[in-house]
Amino acid sequence: MTQALPRVIDSDAVLERLSPIALIDALEKKHLEDYETIGRLYTPVSRVERPGAEMLIWAGARADGSMGAKIVSISPDNGQLSAPAPTVHSAFALVDRLDGHFRSFIVGESFTRCKTAADSALAARYLAPLKPTKLVVLGAGAQARTHLTYLHAVCPSIERIDVWNRNRSRAEQLVEERFLPVNFHVSNDLEASVAGADIVVCLTSSSTPVLDGKWLKQGCHVDLVGGFTPDMRETNDAAILRSSVFVDHRKLTAEHCGDIFQPLKSGILDMSTIRGDLFDLCRKKIPGRRNPQEITLFKNGGGGHLDLMVAEWLSESPH
Repeated sequence: MTQALPRVIDSDAVLERLSPIALIDALEKKHLEDYETIGRLYTPVSRVERPGAEMLIWAGARADGSMGAKIVSISPDNGQLSAPAPTVHSAFALVDRLDGHFRSFIVGESFTRCKTAADSALAARYLAPLKPTKLVVLGAGAQARTHLTYLHAVCPSIERIDVWNRNRSRAEQLVEERFLPVNFHVSNDLEASVAGADIVVCLTSSSTPVLDGKWLKQGCHVDLVGGFTPDMRETNDAAILRSSVFVDHRKLTAEHCGDIFQPLKSGILDMSTIRGDLFDLCRKKIPGRRNPQEITLFKNGGGGHLDLMVAEWLSESPH
């Protein structure tokens, strides 16, 4: 018997039609089931006459045998090409839990962008202050627009967004899009912007901290997204020491994400002092924000388990 060809799903076409809340709710429900990141391969790739690239492969599985993997290519200089392109491209292969055939291939840049944004938005649902009004975002790259859209969906009280980027023109471009019903501003003073923020989002590829924890006001929520290797870091020890620390996946972030890996290695942070992960929060094993003055910090590490959750949802639902 000839096996049916895998279904190809264009995530850009599908996710563009859907409310962010639909994916955030689906991700919350998926965290009540048993998923795990089962493998991760990251390697730099040398290239002749242009900066190096990176390859990342993440695999995830569920206890009943459902599994899949995502392959990601990262070209940091794509924005400088004669025909500028996104720096990150990805595709996901979903494997059937019964006989192991490929059920679907998911393409389109919205898959990773929306998964990443929904991960942070789900955390904000539990950790952000009540009715935040000001958000500051560090980084104005390809992820920023999607990320801000998803965070605004769970925190619709946001009235102002300050945008900071090392390349000011990128911040200006994002502000000019005016894609949300809020007041957008380019940050001229990062410290001052952060000091007045209820939510601070880091979407950088920095290897040295760009956010100083001393700037954070009491009661704010910090969302760290960009650092996905042990050598990358977006904030400093002061932020860790002042915050209640949460992650999306304990083991993954402890091993692969510099904002958690480095403080653990130096002794600034201990595994026992990480308050919890998204599985703990969604299953109500731990409380989220405990009081209005608490500073909460969430490390978004991504991971194959999240990719699998989103892939199953896209493949099984009649979108």
